Amino acid sequence: MTLLHGIDSPVPLAHGVKSNVPKQSPARIVLGDPVAHETRNHGRRATVSHLPAALSPLVTTDAQDESELMMLRRRITDLETELQRRPIQSPSVHEPYPEPTMHRIRAADEEPIHQGIANETQSPSGDTVAEDAASILEFLAWGRRKNPDLLPVTSPEAITQASTVGDVQIPQTHSDLASSDEGNFDDLSQTSVLQLLLPEPQKTWELVLWHENCLLWYHCSYYGPCLRTQLKSFYDKCDGSIEHPGIDLQWVAFLFSVLAGSIICLPAEAAERFGFDERERDILSKRWFQAAITCLNKADFASNHSILSIQAITTLTLSAHMLGFSNLQSTYLAASVRIAQSLGIHRLTATVPGGEVEKEAARRVWSQICCQDWFSLPFSDTYLINPAYSKSEPPLNCHDGHLTSLPDSIPTVAGYSRFLGKIARIMPQLQDGLMSCNTLFTKYEQVLKWDKQLRTIAIANRPRYLSNVPLEPDWPVWVHWARRSLAISSSHKIIMIHRSFLSKSFSNPAFAFTRKTCLAASKTIMKEYKCVFEEDGPVLWIHQAFAVAASIILILDLLHSGPGEPSNAEHLQLIKDMIGMLHKCRNSTIAARGVTLLTSLYDEVSGRVAPQGSKRTSSDDIDESNERSQKKPRLFNVPAFVKAFCNNQRAQASQTSQVEVPTVATSVLLADTFFDAGPFDEESIENLFYLASQDLSM
Repeated sequence: MTLLHGIDSPVPLAHGVKSNVPKQSPARIVLGDPVAHETRNHGRRATVSHLPAALSPLVTTDAQDESELMMLRRRITDLETELQRRPIQSPSVHEPYPEPTMHRIRAADEEPIHQGIANETQSPSGDTVAEDAASILEFLAWGRRKNPDLLPVTSPEAITQASTVGDVQIPQTHSDLASSDEGNFDDLSQTSVLQLLLPEPQKTWELVLWHENCLLWYHCSYYGPCLRTQLKSFYDKCDGSIEHPGIDLQWVAFLFSVLAGSIICLPAEAAERFGFDERERDILSKRWFQAAITCLNKADFASNHSILSIQAITTLTLSAHMLGFSNLQSTYLAASVRIAQSLGIHRLTATVPGGEVEKEAARRVWSQICCQDWFSLPFSDTYLINPAYSKSEPPLNCHDGHLTSLPDSIPTVAGYSRFLGKIARIMPQLQDGLMSCNTLFTKYEQVLKWDKQLRTIAIANRPRYLSNVPLEPDWPVWVHWARRSLAISSSHKIIMIHRSFLSKSFSNPAFAFTRKTCLAASKTIMKEYKCVFEEDGPVLWIHQAFAVAASIILILDLLHSGPGEPSNAEHLQLIKDMIGMLHKCRNSTIAARGVTLLTSLYDEVSGRVAPQGSKRTSSDDIDESNERSQKKPRLFNVPAFVKAFCNNQRAQASQTSQVEVPTVATSVLLADTFFDAGPFDEESIENLFYLASQDLSM
């Protein structure tokens, strides 16, 4: 009996399509009682057979209930007839839209709403703003924003463009088609165009195998041998045609997500060896990401639940952040959580019946969903997956093809993810602890508690092959890369634990441990990133994002240090080195926007921090004396910096580019926008981290 559709079948087929392979049941997880997901013509799920009649909305045992149901059906039929007779008319684009509710409420209270920086009487004090500085800057680097004071009632995209399921396109750039004269060549809603994006079989195999051997260890979202079997059948039985009537588009989305992850994570030398130049990599990475999203929508993945869509979405994380789609990816990840729960993947214990391969694949992808959810907690101060209800066992520490559990000291493709999952479980517990406290004293106790717990896991409980021991010849090639990534990731998680007290630590000596800890973690990240940058391992988005975050912390430390501090010169040089390395990164919005933000911050801080040993004149002493007598030492004005930075970026963009107006016929998959999506909470330091990965020209 099949547990997960698409795992054991040679070629994942569309629902209702017959093949020459043994008949399979649709996607399902059997948990105790058998669950039957009956698929109808339109792919909608019908009744769940094991539910009692009282719990099933489609099961009635009373004559009165049956009568009411018939009446409702007749009413629905009448409404459908009326809609067919009188089509819905779209409102004119010239008609004014209703004023948002929040604006009407404010107007009733006679309190005008101001976008941008509030006036001096309404804005918080400089100390309040400074307390949040670290978080705002880091959020700019990640491409996310957090808790703006004003939220738009509707997305502006809903007004300027129309969307249809599966009709997703990326805006044309200079490296894309020069004009729209190519007809529908750019319309990925057509499977014929999607087919054109697939490389020849040899190159597809090269990318898939490279992903399995050099990249799968990092995320472990799928079971490698299954994908190889499916890909072989795709070429042998379907002639590599996406338009084959038996192909499940959710599997095609999964394939495109693997290809997108490979092409964007390939080091330059490997890409050249596979025959992909820089320009083609830039185009294909965007198009393959786009194609994966398109296939998911065309397959109606939100209704037709399958593990294939979950694997596709979790694998897309590899490319989404570097391509500038962090917000979009977070939304799809949220959907994948619900899909996984509907399939019962969150309850895979040893007693659940089913094939071992199917269950192992499900355990792997669920573990990855949990990690991504819990590690993204700082962006919303909440999480989707409650650990108390996540009953699935962790993936086996096993080699693909054997599924025999091995000691943690032996490196396997699932080993790194298993260990990172232990670290990830700290984050929701920390958040729960902080929310249960009412004073800074008790909250800081929670921070210190989980700081100690993380250090214990990351050092004492670390598998031997991830420790600083000599590499053994029979270990996989990725072990060396995994050590670097773990050092960078665990250092960033230490910062995550302390982030609520980071800004306070620059001014309050009671939190000096946080300042010292975050500085040490930042230097570790920057040191490891220098090594990663010089090696030939996969290019991972966390390396660049965490390097930007570490640089921001050093900048904030400089802004709160005296001009003669011995560490100033070292910190300035580290930041300068990071800017130089990030500037050399290609096809990464994280790196590009990080360079822009860090350069502006570097200019700000270098003008404030005088080199150690610089000569002082008498006029300097007089000026300093006058300044002390008149006001407090000048603090970093985060709102003013954000406003100036954004205005400067917009001005540069308006001089170098033309804004393209989306047409109604085209649904465009835009990179994450921020300032045009609603009022920007410039008083919140949380949003400074957002700037590093936002394209302000949009």
